[in-house]
Amino acid sequence: MDISRTMTVLGNRVLFLLPLLGLAALGATNTVPQIATAASPSGIVWVGTAHVDVMIWEPGGEHPYSTAFELEYREAGRVAIHGASDTVVAYGIRLLPQRISTRVHHVVRCLLNCSGGGEELIVDGPEGQLVMPLSRREAVSAIGVRVPPPGAYQIVLPRAISAFACGTKKNVGDRWVIVGSGLFHPAGDIDAADSQIRALEAGGTRMRGSYVFTDASRRQPVRHDYSVTWDLRRQAPQ
Repeated sequence: MDISRTMTVLGNRVLFLLPLLGLAALGATNTVPQIATAASPSGIVWVGTAHVDVMIWEPGGEHPYSTAFELEYREAGRVAIHGASDTVVAYGIRLLPQRISTRVHHVVRCLLNCSGGGEELIVDGPEGQLVMPLSRREAVSAIGVRVPPPGAYQIVLPRAISAFACGTKKNVGDRWVIVGSGLFHPAGDIDAADSQIRALEAGGTRMRGSYVFTDASRRQPVRHDYSVTWDLRRQAPQ
């Protein structure tokens, strides 16, 4: 997914139309006077890892599936978010993927009785998002959710499940796992979605957390139980 799809470029102005703005008028007016561009950060990257472990319960057997991610994002496109009084209350920053690589291992038990996996470098991966609220500014009305200082983030883990069949054969498709919530609505094949706003840690220099998710409530013949963990650190230019 490319978040830039949700942007309208008018001359040298960039108007974000993300759900994080929480403005019902967007769909009606197609203009966003509350937002103006600001200087874009340069050279700041986020580097780290994530893991998605899934137990797939299938009729007649079980299927553990594990994906390890190596991640690198570059900050870009810093945009000022204006509140009702036209004061800047926060900044939105795009996270452009510089590297998303995966290492997969899975085992099909009692059905095909096989194993599979491999490594993959994902090109044109989905973007993420940072929102950085300003101190002592009321930003909920502009953003739509409460973003705790020093900020919140949301990223997408692509091809997190069913990327490989038995052996080293790659499957077609791109099933996503989402980290973070409320900053934008990913437009893709979402397998597991985080339910929490994820705050930056260590003074705004670390993304770290975990959650579990199950789709048992769907009452389908196949059930998925997910365990998702991640840890990324901010690296400023030298």
